[in-house]
Amino acid sequence: MGVHADEELLQTWIAGWSACRGYDAHRDARSTSVLLTDQQDQTEHFLFEPTAERFRELAAETKDDPRRILTVVTNRMRELIDEAESAGLRVTDRQQSLMSADMHGQDVEDPRPPGDEFTLERDSEGACRRVTVRSGDAVAARGSVSVVDDYAVYDRIVTEEDFRRRGLGSYVMRALTAGVLEDDVRTGLLMASADGRALYEFLGWQHLADVFVVRG
Repeated sequence: MGVHADEELLQTWIAGWSACRGYDAHRDARSTSVLLTDQQDQTEHFLFEPTAERFRELAAETKDDPRRILTVVTNRMRELIDEAESAGLRVTDRQQSLMSADMHGQDVEDPRPPGDEFTLERDSEGACRRVTVRSGDAVAARGSVSVVDDYAVYDRIVTEEDFRRRGLGSYVMRALTAGVLEDDVRTGLLMASADGRALYEFLGWQHLADVFVVRG
């Protein structure tokens, strides 16, 4: 497929992520900032492969503002984390991963639930499509996906603790994919946690870049 991480790919992910979370992204010459309206109005700033000078500049501003988060997408993580720690910043997550998948050849049929107790609900709002898996009245798992140009951007693939290790993460991903393939999407994008990365790799997703998060 030949997908490579670059600034525009990060912007595509931010657009899709923001669409499903109800955020507005603002891009300027230095970074892209997003007001996290569901997280005490913290502001998250995103950087892709910043120069050391640009990173130091944004890191200094982050250190002075407790409501500010700096998220960096890079293949120079060790170098930039050293810069962050030298500046007195806290590295709160160093195990995220920007990942992609070729959507061609993905299954367009709704997957079978991993047990008779589970039911699947779908809803959509604007560009965002969501699925919820229930066991009786309890929410067992959920996830969302949005379409940005020919990209499908996945977000918040969550399995509740009481229902883990039963195949629901794969089921949610496949259900979202079956729905979004109604559009002419070529590539999937997501930001994976350390826990989620193994699932996505099992489903054929590829690592593109490391992601780490710092705060003051």
